[in-house]
Amino acid sequence: MSRTSQALLLLQLGAALLWISAFSADFTNYVKPGFQPLLIITGAVLTVLGAAVPALERRRRRQAAITPAALEEELHLARLLGREPIVPTPTAAHEEHHDPVRIAWLLAAPAAAIFLIAPPALGSYTVQRAEHAPAPPPPSVVHAALRPLKNGRVNDLTMSEFAGRAWSAPASLKGKRVRLTGFAVPSAGGWHLARLRIGCCAADAQTMKVTVKGAPAPTADTWVRVTGTWIPAPRTAVPALAVAEMEKVDAPGEPYE
Repeated sequence: MSRTSQALLLLQLGAALLWISAFSADFTNYVKPGFQPLLIITGAVLTVLGAAVPALERRRRRQAAITPAALEEELHLARLLGREPIVPTPTAAHEEHHDPVRIAWLLAAPAAAIFLIAPPALGSYTVQRAEHAPAPPPPSVVHAALRPLKNGRVNDLTMSEFAGRAWSAPASLKGKRVRLTGFAVPSAGGWHLARLRIGCCAADAQTMKVTVKGAPAPTADTWVRVTGTWIPAPRTAVPALAVAEMEKVDAPGEPYE
């Protein structure tokens, strides 16, 4: 791969990072929001390096070049001093076009995909595939940190908090109206409300889902907000919610919990 090709690849990768982190919020489809400053810095550094490589390469070649007059002067000086003349030889840089390594170009594929395809956040397909894999343990809830839920009003909960309470503190949900937001996932005999939780990026996503009772199934990946009450069930079962109200909502800016 030539130096020019390397510079173009750096520019492409840097521009892709800046595009999704500085000029849009698409980066939240892949990583947590806290990574935005690092992505912007990395994209800026790659872009600067990509722009600087051609200039540095031209300067290096000018410095490595030898003119006929300079060569004659070197030969004359060598004869006067009685030593062998030092004649510059072609450097590896002049042979770089014969570099057989081409796999580096594969890095251009994901960068191009960001501009051309803009892969969305993970959704129902990921959740359905996770059903065939060993389920991760439900999130634990520290009882000392539990906030009391209000009676006679709707309590907004994250999917993680709802699942955690159903697993380790079911008494805190009894008789309480809760509101959850997630996307629809079809399942055998019904549907689930789901959300994905990530530690740092989409590669480590874990499924958080709730079985919905008493509401018609929306189209897969439709984001909805449901209000209802927890249905007591064994701790090993997927938490269930008896829904009294449901409304479609726009996908949130941060799709992961």
